[in-house]
Amino acid sequence: MPHSQSTQLTLVQPLLQLRRSLATLDVEALARRSGFLRRRPRKIPIPDLLLAFCALAWESVLSLERIAAVVGLAAGCSYSKQAFHQRLSKSIETFLGEVAAALFGQMSAPLRCANCFKSFGRVLLHDSTVQPLPRHLAAAFPGSSNQRCPTRAALKIQWICDLLSGSLVQLSLSSYRRNDQAAAPDILSVVQKGDLVLRDLGYFVLPVLSQLHLKGAFFLSRLRHGLILRDPQTKAPIDLLRILRRQGAFDRWVLVGNQQAPMRVVALAVPEEIANRRRARAKNNRDRRSAPSRQRLELMSWTIFVTNVSSEVWTRKIIARIYRLRWRIEIIFKSWKSHLRLRELNCRSADLVRLSVMLKLLYGLLTISCFGALDKLSSASHRPSLLRFSKVLGQCGVLIGAILLQISPDQLIAHYLAKHVFYEQRSDRKNFSQRLAELSCRLA
Repeated sequence: MPHSQSTQLTLVQPLLQLRRSLATLDVEALARRSGFLRRRPRKIPIPDLLLAFCALAWESVLSLERIAAVVGLAAGCSYSKQAFHQRLSKSIETFLGEVAAALFGQMSAPLRCANCFKSFGRVLLHDSTVQPLPRHLAAAFPGSSNQRCPTRAALKIQWICDLLSGSLVQLSLSSYRRNDQAAAPDILSVVQKGDLVLRDLGYFVLPVLSQLHLKGAFFLSRLRHGLILRDPQTKAPIDLLRILRRQGAFDRWVLVGNQQAPMRVVALAVPEEIANRRRARAKNNRDRRSAPSRQRLELMSWTIFVTNVSSEVWTRKIIARIYRLRWRIEIIFKSWKSHLRLRELNCRSADLVRLSVMLKLLYGLLTISCFGALDKLSSASHRPSLLRFSKVLGQCGVLIGAILLQISPDQLIAHYLAKHVFYEQRSDRKNFSQRLAELSCRLA
């Protein structure tokens, strides 16, 4: 079979699998649990509604008219935008989040080189990304504000996935003001014994790390500056900077913070160029409350980690390499924003923003699923790039929508032409053709 044809079939299979999953998934139970469905649907079955959502997810700025037309196409009946608008509520965010976790529990191929993770059940990556919104949405999604500027609007997406299996674990939306520290306990509802949690410094909350340890889970994070470190035997404070000046590195179990939680602290030297960039960023921080002390500036010559994984499992040299894998989430976020139109939202109302974001995320998850199918069949010397793959699929939305709806691209385009290119019949205003016809009649 030609390589191009084999690749095409590889990409079609996840789309067909999505249809099969929708047919077997108890989506009505998910809809009732989330509050999106309160009575038995009279006209549009929930699986058909979700199939239409997936087929629509690639589009730039979704309108109620377009959504209603494709929902009707998927269900094989007529459906008005007014009827859909009545069903639209805040609960759609929770509903689509649960559907996404159920449909895309396996997003991509399992990690091939996972020897350093053989001691763990899952490797959970937790991160967030922010999407600015128009200012009129500030009541629903309040963003930053200061004395000179009124409150802005911004949406934050919290994302937890398993690096090893390539599965989505949790997806949620919030306002910008629910910062990552406030979202840190979210991991406790999904973590299991034996899991490893990788998160950046923004999620550092010492009580949450202690709870992870009590649950039998493991973690790796950067250490927040300013916490007191104590010797486990004597309880005496440890002068970390003094030890680093003398020895150049640090790897010990210590008691961290006022809770005196036992943790392993590892400090690794970084190149002077990186240390100087860190100092420059710290000094240029506009928040005067964050002015760095001389001690903090000197400590920027090291990257300081905190973990509860023993040195028998990880040597200190491998810790920094493992932590860099956290950037996989950043690549995913970049693919969504740069190539899959996450920035192009219907911002007329808060509920339409929630729907638009969740549909964009569905398309992003579908893209990762297709990427995983291709990556699984690729050789070690010829691996696909997620960013380049997302750029291609971002331009193939009509084809993907046609495959999901099981119609030809010609039929889908014909449907769009029939439903979306003609003027609406309105009694409160006249279109250009009507005005031109009136003018012609008066002149005749």
